[in-house]
Amino acid sequence: MVSHEEWDQHFDPTRREQRRESKIAKRTDRSKYKVTDKLKKSHEQPKKMDIEGLLAGKVIHIRSQEIEVATEETTVSCSLRGSFKLDRNLKKNLVVVGDNVLFEPITPTTGSVHYILPRSSVLCREEHLHRVRQQLVAANVDQVLITVCLAEPSVKPSILDRYLIAAEKGHMEPVILINKLDLKDRYPKESLLVDECLRLYSSLGIKTIALSTVTGEGLDQVRGVMKDKVSVFSGQSGTGKTCIINVLTGLALRTGSIRAIGKGSHTTTSTNLLRLPFGGWCIDTPGIRSFGVFELTKEDLQEAFPELFKQPCAFKNCWHRGELGCAVPEAIEKNQISSLRFSSYTSLLESIEESRRT
Repeated sequence: MVSHEEWDQHFDPTRREQRRESKIAKRTDRSKYKVTDKLKKSHEQPKKMDIEGLLAGKVIHIRSQEIEVATEETTVSCSLRGSFKLDRNLKKNLVVVGDNVLFEPITPTTGSVHYILPRSSVLCREEHLHRVRQQLVAANVDQVLITVCLAEPSVKPSILDRYLIAAEKGHMEPVILINKLDLKDRYPKESLLVDECLRLYSSLGIKTIALSTVTGEGLDQVRGVMKDKVSVFSGQSGTGKTCIINVLTGLALRTGSIRAIGKGSHTTTSTNLLRLPFGGWCIDTPGIRSFGVFELTKEDLQEAFPELFKQPCAFKNCWHRGELGCAVPEAIEKNQISSLRFSSYTSLLESIEESRRT
């Protein structure tokens, strides 16, 4: 027979709940880690007393573990303070070109980054290999110049739409650049696709410019868009991002050629912040084969594809995959919705649902 004392100790719901809360408190007690916790937060929330002796600068180039930070007077090669290592959780990289930082000078040409100041905007992507970590591309920029081209390689609307969503999520203005317009006569089929993209994205209120670094067509428009702003070039390999920058800046950054299979090669291997002669800055980034939006949600799709969600479907929670009463198929037949956009939407929706299953 169980005594009252044994009941109180082992079976009483109130005492059982108290024991459970005590165990949780022990597991979440960080007092033994308070030194490392302090370090972990120290570079995120600088206090006036902590920044004495530190200098302000902007990250203009990153090479392996070396971070080039520019001040008004000079450029310093910095490393990350050791406490940053504690933050390597869901981020592949912690500091990125465009970041404003506070660093401790060690020698006239070297230093140690202590704080990354709050970002006004950030372009990021899903890490390609594991797809669970965030990979930062650039920070504190005004606009993303999403660069595609008519051919070699041909424009891929699905990647284009992914960049548009990433720009929206990162608080940046998207601008679509369609390069290699000089190939129009050689690629009539691809030329029709480009014309459709120009009409489609312009109708959605997105600034879209067709250009050619060979003929010079559209380059004045690009200069006008970039003047006195911070812009980041991003897009597939081989779309001519570096060629455009060379023409605009007068630099001679290394460029590559298209491989026999029609895909671009990764000529740009690092990210650089460059001053524009007509005012403003631009960031050149390495090309990519594919682009995954980090932490993409169905709600993001609702914002990115408003023309789909304005349709008078039978049910308010319709996700436009051919459900009974869905109005989207009929709208596509009547050319009220672009089949290109619908194809991008279904691809993105499938990627969200697949990530939830894994």
